[in-house]
Amino acid sequence: MDTQFNKEDDNYNCVDSDNVTLNGFSFCTRHGLELCGKCPTDNRLTNNITIEDMLHEKLTEEELETKWKGDDREPFSVTKNWTRGGSGKPCCITHKEVACEECFNWGGKILTEIQGGGKKVRKTTRRTKDKSTRLE
Repeated sequence: MDTQFNKEDDNYNCVDSDNVTLNGFSFCTRHGLELCGKCPTDNRLTNNITIEDMLHEKLTEEELETKWKGDDREPFSVTKNWTRGGSGKPCCITHKEVACEECFNWGGKILTEIQGGGKKVRKTTRRTKDKSTRLE
């Protein structure tokens, strides 16, 4: 017998008029922001709860106390990075995959940020005014 109680919903990957949830992290549907002043919404607290156990397993207490910003961390954005798949579930634009670990690996992204690998390296080239003054 099929009832509403037998139905299993994937609450880790779903979309409605207010929120899109991708691998357990929620964002405003309209703008794709974890922290949105227009909607207004701030999903960082509930999203952080999703990865809290994983952080305690992978990080030392010192790292958690000194490097983890918690609800004050920089919010994520999925603006123009997701779409509704054929099943109606949200998926990444790049791979068209629901629950894409490459695009929506929030725990990995936060771990990288905490452990120091989250800073972008900017490539710059140095210009000299006079090319004839090169060192040989």
